[in-house]
Amino acid sequence: MALRLGIDHAVIAVRDLDAAAASFTALGFTLTPRGFHSIGSQNHCIMLGSTYIELLAAPVAHPWLDYYRGFLERHGDGLAAIALATDDAARAYAELKDQGARAPMDLSRPVEGGVARFRLVQIRDNLFVCQHLTRELVWRPEWQKHANGATELVTVAWREKRPFDGLPRGIEWQASPALHVRGLPAPLEAHGVRLAPA
Repeated sequence: MALRLGIDHAVIAVRDLDAAAASFTALGFTLTPRGFHSIGSQNHCIMLGSTYIELLAAPVAHPWLDYYRGFLERHGDGLAAIALATDDAARAYAELKDQGARAPMDLSRPVEGGVARFRLVQIRDNLFVCQHLTRELVWRPEWQKHANGATELVTVAWREKRPFDGLPRGIEWQASPALHVRGLPAPLEAHGVRLAPA
């Protein structure tokens, strides 16, 4: 695969978004204001250097959200998906459609100062590609400073098998789930997710 993809963000599915926000704030993370997506999902994000961690609630049925609703029913809160970074979702789709990727879908949510827009390419229910069309509305200095010292999501470890070659080295397959975050002084845990210093 010629396409070079990095980690964009990790998705933590949660049943109670307010409770999750309180927990991660208490751990020293700065969270973005509650977001309301055009497909009905809601989130808070922990913005880091070039990556982020998303706390996602899926209160309504939607083809893109049914996986998360099922995940929460089966497993409870936890690491549910990984988003890969691209600056060209159309090209990513062209190169990944033989791996089962679905056509790009646009997603948006209002934020202070405008509307954050994204273009997504679903590869698996728990793996997708994300192109940020309005990065300046999402990566803001005031959201990237965390009292616990977190600066970057470096590695995502989870139990899934590698679906195909060419995926980022920062994903550890068939491993105990954890998010390895640069800058953390000590391991943390909340809502079914272990966060370890990178």
